[in-house]
Amino acid sequence: MFEELQKLVDDLLDLEAFWDTEALVRPDEAGQQFAKGVTYGFKLVVAIIETKKQK
Repeated sequence: MFEELQKLVDDLLDLEAFWDTEALVRPDEAGQQFAKGVTYGFKLVVAIIETKKQK
């Protein structure tokens, strides 16, 4: 189970990196804010998973 969670965390971090880059290249403010929000969401999910793995 630990390996599955680590794979999920790795995938989420890859998605976070993609959306973080996307936030930089979006030409409009709304698109930039959306991409930043998606990035923040992935950060939260990773933090929650890491917290649960420690228990």
